[in-house]
Amino acid sequence: MTLRKWLFAECYDRLNGIVEKHVIPHRWETAGRCFGDVLEIGAGTGANLPYLSSVSSVTLCEPDRYMRKKLTTRLASEPQAFRILNSLGEGITLPDESFDSVLTTLTLCMVNDVDEVLRQIYRLLRPGGKFFFYEHVLSKHPFPVTCQNLFNPIWKWSTTGCNLNRNLRGSIESLPFSGINLKEFTFYIGPMLKLPNIIGYATK
Repeated sequence: MTLRKWLFAECYDRLNGIVEKHVIPHRWETAGRCFGDVLEIGAGTGANLPYLSSVSSVTLCEPDRYMRKKLTTRLASEPQAFRILNSLGEGITLPDESFDSVLTTLTLCMVNDVDEVLRQIYRLLRPGGKFFFYEHVLSKHPFPVTCQNLFNPIWKWSTTGCNLNRNLRGSIESLPFSGINLKEFTFYIGPMLKLPNIIGYATK
């Protein structure tokens, strides 16, 4: 696992570059709308950093040491001050109501316990704060669900933890947010591979 994690981190930016031009509008719609004191869970190598320039403070949570090393290197040239947390999203030891915005981008597919991470997000948001999210999710249709379940083990192994078959919309809607603004769309990777996605924000 250690070797695969190192290799995945080393190749991540190049792999991400294949689809990044399609992801940029979604980064603007989520990271680009963050305000105040911001927490990003699963910051990876820092792809959202260019969209977080107009906020008060940024805390980046990244538990993978290889991703965190690349993130730290990237931040060395940034004029803005950032705080990096070596922490799982399930166990962020910061006070309640610490942030105005919490952000995840293709992160909840990777965490060990989605519901606990979402409880942490809700706890850490200030009243009126917003959770901005962009995630791929489980399809609503039987045949794609079967395919997602079938391919999930090999996909999870090859990506060191990404799950294709999580009902993240249901998990987000299970929390007592005062309002949820969410839309669904299909992300196409070539002519054959497509993934259902959700994007939006939930207000505490």
